[in-house]
Amino acid sequence: MMQDTVIGRIIRAHTISDAWYRGLNVIWDHGNVITDERGSQIKEYLNLMVVIEDPYRDEIPADSAWNQERLDEYAKQLITGENVQDFEYTYGQRLRNWDEQVDQIAYVIDKLKDNGTSRRATAVTWIPTVDTHVDEVPCMIIDDFKLRDGKVHLTTVFRSHDFAGAYPANLYGLSRLLKYVAEQVGVSAGTITTVSISAHIYDHDWEKIENIVKGV
Repeated sequence: MMQDTVIGRIIRAHTISDAWYRGLNVIWDHGNVITDERGSQIKEYLNLMVVIEDPYRDEIPADSAWNQERLDEYAKQLITGENVQDFEYTYGQRLRNWDEQVDQIAYVIDKLKDNGTSRRATAVTWIPTVDTHVDEVPCMIIDDFKLRDGKVHLTTVFRSHDFAGAYPANLYGLSRLLKYVAEQVGVSAGTITTVSISAHIYDHDWEKIENIVKGV
């Protein structure tokens, strides 16, 4: 029998690795098993918010499948908007060339330079005219930058978040994007906060994650 859905948790993590392990524990211990619209079984926790105080220390979790080379390539694509592997879309394309019209990261940098208290330094990846008609749509929806106390802080909203498989790479890439924006503005990089509306673990990762959570 399915347990009642528990919605909402805030984790204050020291590092990306700390965030990943603690998030996995929340999903594993308190998530519900559902079958998604593609027929995959997932263990899901709704509205998981993670604040990472220092995204530049202990960046790569020991138990993740990601290595430095792959992470650096992922980060490069996110910052530059390159799509050398000709994916249907990349986050970088959506951020640097939204709907083939707007470089939103350049806009964010200019906005923060012009007004240090701006609440408008926001970039989105969802393109309604495209994404309401296709199957492959962005999971990361919003990247919002705030300049406070001499640091740029980043908040990212994911409508859907493969926490076991994608979170380490997502956060590594976002940390590099944040550092790029901060350097262009001329200030320090601050915290990263992720809001994962559907934070989930796919069934093909259950055995691995159970072993991690139980310390096997």
